[in-house]
Amino acid sequence: MQNKNQSSALVGVLKTTAFFAVIIVIVFGAIFYFGARRSNSEKSQTDGYQNLDISDLADFDYYTPFPGEKPDEKRLAKNQIPEKIKNLNGQKVSLTGFMMPVRVDDNGNVEEFALNGNYDMCFYGAPSQINQWIHVRMQPGTKAKFSHNPTVVSGTLEVGELVEDGQVISLYRLTGDKAATANQRGLF
Repeated sequence: MQNKNQSSALVGVLKTTAFFAVIIVIVFGAIFYFGARRSNSEKSQTDGYQNLDISDLADFDYYTPFPGEKPDEKRLAKNQIPEKIKNLNGQKVSLTGFMMPVRVDDNGNVEEFALNGNYDMCFYGAPSQINQWIHVRMQPGTKAKFSHNPTVVSGTLEVGELVEDGQVISLYRLTGDKAATANQRGLF
């Protein structure tokens, strides 16, 4: 009977140790992954394009009412794009995100898409805030290959409210010079 209790105790210790080992691997893996992503974005330039994270563009509150919602005028009055982000207007940048295409041709090519920092927004997941995505139009004659994987898009960034019919429809637009999956660029 004593051997059975010792075996049960040993199994319990091993399970507990394995559980904490998995937690430690997950935590350190996440620290390494996000640290590597941050260090990639902090490189000043690659091929003449300033590397940015979409999270850098989304690091402020910007209220937009839902369709049909009566706008909260006090919250609308507080909407301000920070100066450091406004200063990116007209700059050549590279951004990594997930593609939500407007149209995909028969060869899987895309000329216009939203680049999201959040995979959940793609394919009918949770909606992202207006400052968490970029409207991308590729240069005439240039196309991006559609992918579910993270995509790096390089081009000229336009920053500012684009208003149609009294509604802010975007804060960021990018004229894309080139696009490739992050795997092709060696980032992931």
